[in-house]
Amino acid sequence: MDPGFAQLLLEHSPDALLVLDPDGSISFLNTAAERLFGYSRAQLIGADHSLLLAEASREDFHRVLTSVGAAAAPLPRAFAGSGRRADGSEVPIEIFCSLIPAQASAGSNPPSVALSVRGTANRPAPSSGSRPGYAAAVNAADAAAADTVTHRRRTAVAATAAPAPAAFAEHDDELKAGVLRDPLTALPNGTLFNERLAAALRRPDPVDVLLLNLDDFKSLNDLLGRSSADELLVEVASRLRNCVRPHDTVARLGGDEFVVLLTECLNADAVATRIAESLYQPLRAGGSVVRPGVSMGLASKTPQTLDGAELLRQADAAMNAAKSGGKSTWLRFRPEMLNTAVHKADGETGLRRAVELGQISVHYQPVVSPGLGSVVQFEAFARWERHGRLVPPNQFLPVAEQSGLIREIGDEVMRRACAEIRPWLAGDAAHIVAVNVSGLQFQNRDFATDVLAIVAATEVSPRQLMLELTESVFFDAGSDVLHQLRQLREAGVRIAMDDFGTGYSSLGRLKELPLDNVKIDRSFVSMIKTGQEQLPFFATMINAAHGLGLKVTAEGIETPAQAKYLMDRGCDSLQGYLFAKPAPASELAGTMESALTAIDKVDAAR
Repeated sequence: MDPGFAQLLLEHSPDALLVLDPDGSISFLNTAAERLFGYSRAQLIGADHSLLLAEASREDFHRVLTSVGAAAAPLPRAFAGSGRRADGSEVPIEIFCSLIPAQASAGSNPPSVALSVRGTANRPAPSSGSRPGYAAAVNAADAAAADTVTHRRRTAVAATAAPAPAAFAEHDDELKAGVLRDPLTALPNGTLFNERLAAALRRPDPVDVLLLNLDDFKSLNDLLGRSSADELLVEVASRLRNCVRPHDTVARLGGDEFVVLLTECLNADAVATRIAESLYQPLRAGGSVVRPGVSMGLASKTPQTLDGAELLRQADAAMNAAKSGGKSTWLRFRPEMLNTAVHKADGETGLRRAVELGQISVHYQPVVSPGLGSVVQFEAFARWERHGRLVPPNQFLPVAEQSGLIREIGDEVMRRACAEIRPWLAGDAAHIVAVNVSGLQFQNRDFATDVLAIVAATEVSPRQLMLELTESVFFDAGSDVLHQLRQLREAGVRIAMDDFGTGYSSLGRLKELPLDNVKIDRSFVSMIKTGQEQLPFFATMINAAHGLGLKVTAEGIETPAQAKYLMDRGCDSLQGYLFAKPAPASELAGTMESALTAIDKVDAAR
């Protein structure tokens, strides 16, 4: 058969035809598929197939796909469920699946899957209880109620009149032409988001807004370059889309700022958590693997909500609170967040009083050496107990930095750490205590002198103290960080780069730095699930560090599979909840016993 005629048959088949690549993304669809689901071809090519399935049908269909892939022969498989159209309505469908025979040149690559989809009703209609389509819900008579957003970075989100149903075709043409889409990510832009938010608020259903932006994006942009930074934004947009339902809206407001509109969502907190977890995973941009921090604020419609501008203002306040609390987290809006100055002053006053009264305590987490089968190091963590509960470090340490208290807290933690576990340090000259250091502490030109004074006063050898700094601190060109680090290292103090691999440095630059140890960031360790993964960058990092004479520690170890995987690749030491959680000095013996028991179990399973 002539190939051109075969293509013509596929294109004009009365059934919706699609092809899924091995990763589940759509690589082909015909005109009938566009009609059935209401999406254009450009919107679906490269998208995940789950976009076209109602949430209740996704897991069942995934099992069908798995069974097709496991079949000895590419026999068709049928599935009956519910599809979801572009307007959010559901349609009953029947799907027939079969494997596409691999080409001779394809080698061992997994095969693609062909789908034939038929609507099982006379015409697509929303299932019982689902909301009406967007075009029917938004009408010109209500357009005057659309909101104008005027606060920072959102003047572009000014409301525009929503099209009446009769004008929807013209409006859709504009949409397809990109008038209401962000040109980089293809997400809705601020104008379209504002329309949908106004329409959602006119209905009685729950409405939630999640506002987010990337932490320190300017630094990433400078380090990666414009092109790679754009790749990062596109990947963030893709992950956001995969975290929400097809009828929810993910929009880019500009720069590194995104917003998510959830409608009829019964658990917005779960969605926020899912987004945070998805964006925490490392991603590749321009040849570099980075893990951008993301701060998010969540606000929900209440009976008192006046308009979309108010909801965005609340989400913005919650996002700012998340940034002030340490970044890389999300917070739900609380009324007191609108008075951030008062909230910040209260936290600073409480923290200052805690410092004055000696209420900053230290907890310790063991670091084990697989080769020695013993605990070789403890990392010290600052803790603040307030009103009967421990305040998370990512909440009070940023306050300490902003208020200038970080120097006093840092000195106190170092002094306590050296004094409290000095008996353990005295038992073996190879034992080490590690203390985290903020870049702001180096603004004190006497920092190195103060550190050496502390180890002398506590009668601890400088070689038994390790200072841990994040990658960004090493490249603070406006300070004498490197000079002070070299001074400390010459005195015997060990220096470690924390969170290594998150995007600020390269292996080639390590040889220029005064370093003894690098710590592989937990975001990379979390990629090890079963221990059977092919993750060559671990061997690359470990071997390159060893080639430079550096020791390697992996943090965030939570499972035996992760520990074994890294031990097999020559990682020098391991740290994480698998061995023990941070605990007070009074529980040091128990944490060591826990750590040794865990390493024995991992060794026995190898």
